[in-house]
Amino acid sequence: MSEQYDSLRAGLEEAIAWKKGKKTGAKIRVYTAMDVAKIRKKTKMTQKSFADAFGIPLSTLRQWEQGQRVPRGPAQALLKIIDNNAKVALKALS
Repeated sequence: MSEQYDSLRAGLEEAIAWKKGKKTGAKIRVYTAMDVAKIRKKTKMTQKSFADAFGIPLSTLRQWEQGQRVPRGPAQALLKIIDNNAKVALKALS
């Protein structure tokens, strides 16, 4: 078999073992919910203006605020920056 196949198979076997509760050494990222509505309200912006200002699809912002989805990776980092200092975040994006 090919090297790619062997790599895919090994990854799949590791995923199955992890799912069964075995320690595999796999790194798992868990994204926790953020209070996105609180962060947005702190900026005194509407959902639309917040979404437009930070390049977030309005539907995504609404899903975050309703707890239907959780921001991940770069979105979570951006929200932390906004929460810390919205003016600086806006200036950096302009």
